[in-house]
Amino acid sequence: MQAKLLPIILSLIPGMLFPCAVCYGNPEAPMTHGMNMGVLTLLGFIIFILITVAFSIFTISMRTKK
Repeated sequence: MQAKLLPIILSLIPGMLFPCAVCYGNPEAPMTHGMNMGVLTLLGFIIFILITVAFSIFTISMRTKK
């Protein structure tokens, strides 16, 4: 029981939790820049895959019309 309450009690004490640069909101921190670049990279992969699927569907539909 005490092992479950300890993290809850520690999280309620002010100053015990130190957020990272991303959570704290420092836009000039390298960690924030890295997170933003990671999000853009994943977004690029998703867009590439969606364009590939859309092109494949378009190509197949054009071939079936012929």
